[in-house]
Amino acid sequence: MKIGIIGAMEEEVKILREQLGQPLSWERAGALFISGSLGNHEVIIVRSGIGKVLASITTSLLIQQYGVNMVINTGSAGGIGEGLRVGDVVISDKVAYFDADVTGFGYKPGQLPGMPLYYEASTYLRSEMKRAAEATNLNAKEGLIVTGDTFVDSPVKVQEILANFPEALACEMEGAAVGQTAQQFNIPFLIVRAMSDTADHSATQSFDEFIEEAGKRSAEMVIEFVKHLV
Repeated sequence: MKIGIIGAMEEEVKILREQLGQPLSWERAGALFISGSLGNHEVIIVRSGIGKVLASITTSLLIQQYGVNMVINTGSAGGIGEGLRVGDVVISDKVAYFDADVTGFGYKPGQLPGMPLYYEASTYLRSEMKRAAEATNLNAKEGLIVTGDTFVDSPVKVQEILANFPEALACEMEGAAVGQTAQQFNIPFLIVRAMSDTADHSATQSFDEFIEEAGKRSAEMVIEFVKHLV
């Protein structure tokens, strides 16, 4: 099985890279690709860069050019669900865009023309990642992760998001693009995020302080997931 793993930033892929056996790296379309072995699987880790477009490009390359059988998007996010704290983990059951608006043509907030509102993550991958979270002693919740090309750092913006997606647990900048692209290719995907901030006025400071720890927690869970994946 060949597994593609995407992280936007170095802090989100560093630990994963260090676990690869016989690593080989190259650059393509501005992204850093590193292939190697992890457990019994061939893995390609990508540092994609930040945002929806770069995430989609990377996902397309992993699927079309390098033939991965699944895509995992790991990293950090802002916690907007009730009770979430910095360091907690969210495993996606589905993802959506919080910044898409074609409501003037009758679509729902977040829905693109001809596309569903939500992109559903693989049930099997969700189950395996929940097991990995338990094995690594992480406090994990499962639910909706929403995506936009915006770093959310104010309660006002959080409330705007929750008005359209009251069940959302976390917001970030790549997940729905990965999910939509993978779905277009009929490839299973999963988005996992450790909370680096709570998307409020202190989000920028909190992000800078906790991004490395959030990346570490998410990566450790993904490593456990891959090593025990059948």
